[in-house]
Amino acid sequence: MWRTAGTAGAVGMEIAFSVLLGYLGGQWLDGKLGTAPWLEWFGLCAGVGAAVKGLVRVTRQYKRSLKEDEQTRPPR
Repeated sequence: MWRTAGTAGAVGMEIAFSVLLGYLGGQWLDGKLGTAPWLEWFGLCAGVGAAVKGLVRVTRQYKRSLKEDEQTRPPR
């Protein structure tokens, strides 16, 4: 249970860093290439996509963990 809680807590930081890194990376590329604001928006969307992917991964892992717990739990 604590392992799942730790993973779920870490996903919040993963979401924040993914979005921030995508946005700042796009902003940096816009400054270098002079394409403002297109790469900034693309980086933001890529960061949100990476965050959603991480959230789906953690959700699947949590569901799998719940299913395993139900199977190992003795019947009532």
